[in-house]
Amino acid sequence: MRKMSVTLAIGVLAAGCARGVVPVTPEERDALQTEAREAIARGSAEVARLDDEGWDESSCEALDAHYTSVRLPNQRSASGHDLGPDPREERVLNARVAYMRGLVAGRCGDPERARAHYEAALAIEDDFCAPRVALASQAEAAGNPARARALLQAALREDPRCGDAYVAMARVQRLHFGEREAAVANLRRALAMEADDVRTLVELAQVYWDWGREEPERLALAAVICRQAQLIDPTYAPLYDTWGLVDIARGDLTEASAKFAEARRLDPDLFEAHMNFGQLTLSQRAYADAAEAFRDARRLKPRSYDATIGLGVALRGLGETEAAEARYREAASFDDARPEAYFDLAILYQEHMAGSVEDLKHADAMLEAFVERAKAGGQHGEALQSVLRWCGQRRGCRPGRAQNIHDTLVALGERAEDARPGWTH
Repeated sequence: MRKMSVTLAIGVLAAGCARGVVPVTPEERDALQTEAREAIARGSAEVARLDDEGWDESSCEALDAHYTSVRLPNQRSASGHDLGPDPREERVLNARVAYMRGLVAGRCGDPERARAHYEAALAIEDDFCAPRVALASQAEAAGNPARARALLQAALREDPRCGDAYVAMARVQRLHFGEREAAVANLRRALAMEADDVRTLVELAQVYWDWGREEPERLALAAVICRQAQLIDPTYAPLYDTWGLVDIARGDLTEASAKFAEARRLDPDLFEAHMNFGQLTLSQRAYADAAEAFRDARRLKPRSYDATIGLGVALRGLGETEAAEARYREAASFDDARPEAYFDLAILYQEHMAGSVEDLKHADAMLEAFVERAKAGGQHGEALQSVLRWCGQRRGCRPGRAQNIHDTLVALGERAEDARPGWTH
């Protein structure tokens, strides 16, 4: 939540909208409902503004207080008789208030409170799509895509015209279940309802980009969709981030770099654009550019393992070995089960330090730590092979890192030839 001075100038409803039975005429009832709709709209506009400019504690408190004040009375006349059937309008408005309170709580870093408000909204209005989409997003973020899919299926059963649910379902299908054809179908359903929704077009381009890694002919379609989205909204930063990935897949690294740079310019808070630009410039040995990008990424997510490792590699390339080591060790403190930090520490000690016996022994220890974690994770086969390949005296065989260190220590008289470490077997 970015800190800034925010003055909330949206007002709250009058005391007449407090909870409880309030005697009103039909005209007063209509006026109260109109006032509630206007208050909800003012709050929604403020949420959109804060999304652009940044949230702080005072804006969080003010918006929650604003929505707390938006309540409709029980609809009874001054004589105590019901004014007539109008339950639907009241339910819709109160469900919308509960949902918006959940949205504010989520923006303000309180996911549990957000979840409670979303569930309250559904308890009021069971066919309200937005709270289910929000709950699905929470489930996906918590690592439960099956729960996310079930919530989105329920949302679409209750409201088959809910475009947001189709888009969210497509994302879950693409990222977690590999259901590309189904994802495309759902995105086309969303586009049938709103053909110029740039967000939906970008999601569709992402499906074809992902598909294009196996079927390269899909990449041309992804590029066409990105161009179409640009014509609709040339300021939508995620478009350029996705387009950059498409350019990389098509082998145009220069265009990809320009697209990622544009995404970063349009939205300095787009974490993915900083990461993609950092990885691309790192691969091109543009270490200063990479370091800047990974620092921007860490500004947004200070405990990102991948951004911290990326910054360490960039600093290593710049010759800042002490700073690089600090970043690798920081990453390991975030998630000690991951092996990457230990692999990079081994490279640092083996290739970028003074080359002393102590440096080589440190590198050896880091490789052992890497192998232990990589074997447990089962996702680093190529890197494991580059470390563990042991040739002995076989001709035409390229030794791995572990043997290179072993052979050097043997040559320096620090290890016996037959003292191969047990972890290398």
